[in-house]
Amino acid sequence: MSTLPESTLETNRYELEALLSDRFVLSWRQTAVVGLVCALLVLVSFTPVAHHTTWLLASRGEAILAQGHLPETDVTQPLSQGLTSHETSWLSSIFWALVARQSLEAVSFAVSLLAGCSLVAMAMLLWRRTCNSLLTAVGMILFATMAWAALSLGSETILVLPLWIGLIALQSREAAKQPRLSDSFLTVAFIVLWANLEASVVVGVVYLSAVCFGKVVQAFVQEAGNLDAVLRRRDIRFGVTTLELAILGTLVTPLGLSLWTERFSSLAFESTPLNLASPGGLAWLLTMLGASIVLRMHSGHLRWAELLPFAAFAVACLVSGGMIAWFAPLAVLVLMPLLQFALQISPDPPAVDGEVVVESEPARAPLLKFAYTLTAVLLCWIAFAISPLSRPVLGGQPRGVSQLFDETTPVFAIRYFREHPVEGLVYAPAAWGDLLQSRQGARVNVFATTALENLPQQARFDYNRISRGENSWESAADRYHIDAFLVDKQSQRVLADAVRGDNAHWQIVHEDDLSLILRRRGA
Repeated sequence: MSTLPESTLETNRYELEALLSDRFVLSWRQTAVVGLVCALLVLVSFTPVAHHTTWLLASRGEAILAQGHLPETDVTQPLSQGLTSHETSWLSSIFWALVARQSLEAVSFAVSLLAGCSLVAMAMLLWRRTCNSLLTAVGMILFATMAWAALSLGSETILVLPLWIGLIALQSREAAKQPRLSDSFLTVAFIVLWANLEASVVVGVVYLSAVCFGKVVQAFVQEAGNLDAVLRRRDIRFGVTTLELAILGTLVTPLGLSLWTERFSSLAFESTPLNLASPGGLAWLLTMLGASIVLRMHSGHLRWAELLPFAAFAVACLVSGGMIAWFAPLAVLVLMPLLQFALQISPDPPAVDGEVVVESEPARAPLLKFAYTLTAVLLCWIAFAISPLSRPVLGGQPRGVSQLFDETTPVFAIRYFREHPVEGLVYAPAAWGDLLQSRQGARVNVFATTALENLPQQARFDYNRISRGENSWESAADRYHIDAFLVDKQSQRVLADAVRGDNAHWQIVHEDDLSLILRRRGA
């Protein structure tokens, strides 16, 4: 029997070591973090798509693509015709319109991929800032809990969340080192792209302003109150210039200054306080507990450029619960390193101790040190294989409508409107109106969508009166020429009871566990 020369075996061994350097060696702790991220990715990929603003954006994107310019009115609400409405999410609208044209599952795929980018970016940033697997895992759980609404719902927020995380990473790197021109260029580029995607770019500008103000405060303390010395510092001038360019970057949109006015005019419709009993609210409380530990036990100087944005966004969450999605990555990336320093938590021991491999085990040691690396690769493959994302590659049956939508989506009611079109207006809960009016829904003319701010004031008032089930619902239906009602039996119980009585003009044509459809006789 022929055998290979010993020199050949030795050569192959050294070639393997040259191709896989020690920086690819993972420990069991790092492999556990990889497993956690994979589990979160699988969970997000299987989360049903809810009745969210994706369908509203997709309809507006279809109008932009068809007309070749931004519409001047809200194309999703017939009652808003005649009122000027500026499209502040034109690039997001086009994106979701192109995705939704493919299929419903394509929307789910896009949400999963965008959420995956945010999760992977957060895991990498946490590891680089702490080098501790436990803190990275805790930070990922806190982030996923607080930002779950944005990660699992495909809206404009999920599209700009990776940009928001990148902006925080750039400012953190700039605070730790001397400012660089490339960081300033990337910051302004992120802001310009964000401004064209969504009007929430105001959040990014507020964050940059808080960072800049924090740097000024910290420099004022370091310079013993010498304002001239503070203004002459290179990092201060660099930060102020970057902020000015970022503010100008928000004007590089088709709307220009109108982007700001539209954003501030819609804030009144978004000021819902944070529910502290919700998972996101509980995670917020845990974050505040961690911040109190840092303030009590941290020795040395704290970075005002990190603390001021942290405090500002934490307070903003109490005023508007939607701010929790923006607070989540900022809180985790700021809090975890501070907790590590305050509690004196050491980084993970190196996966490779640097010892020279003994000659008695020439082949075993190089292979075993990559065992956890191979395990991490296997976990990534398993997560991909069992998630719906693998279907185009590995094959399989596409998911049905009941699997793509959550249990709060009126699937059967939408099917009814597809099979029995309605010419007039259809009154439905605003959240359901987003899907009903879309191409993926039933293409009906709805009374209202979640963009209630674009309706006339009287129409908003009447929408709320009907939703509460007041006795004037019939007169309102005649005034607005409403031909059908879609009632949520869970949140509109009074209205559901009011329409059940005998009526010469209305009849119930469909009812299931979730919804009830009332239609005008002869319509």
